[in-house]
Amino acid sequence: MGLPESVGDLLELNWEGQRGGGRRVFALTSNHKSKIINHKSGGFALLEILLAIALFALVSVGMTQAIDGIAKTTTAARQEAQVLRVLESVLAEVAHQPEFKATKIDFPKTADHIDASATIEKVRLFTRDKAELDHVFRVRAEAWISDGTSRRIVRTMETYVYSPNSPI
Repeated sequence: MGLPESVGDLLELNWEGQRGGGRRVFALTSNHKSKIINHKSGGFALLEILLAIALFALVSVGMTQAIDGIAKTTTAARQEAQVLRVLESVLAEVAHQPEFKATKIDFPKTADHIDASATIEKVRLFTRDKAELDHVFRVRAEAWISDGTSRRIVRTMETYVYSPNSPI
């Protein structure tokens, strides 16, 4: 494509830029200097802006729900771990007593608002030869978080303890 032969001839070029296509018209003036006349529309259309806002709102709602779900899951996992720690502590404390007798022990509420109790029961266990095992106790511990009207996250552990120093 060559230059125009005479003054006033127009050379049209199609071009593509970052914001889409457009058209530039080069006009030659009488002193043979070219000037560029842009015919590209400037800015965004109202529809493009509305679509961008709707897309942003849709993504924002999804992200907010995801973050809320993560926060609830994290809270539940933390509470579960706290209940299990208290439960293990209660079971260890009761199972390591020097003597056992059938009873129920209630523990005070922890700083994390977790309640716990333990039950000790004498159990009758027999060997294959039908001989009874004396001095065997079952220790059952329970821990929970209470919301005032009901128990949430209730967990239970139990173990069997042989205690020869305990009365039969």
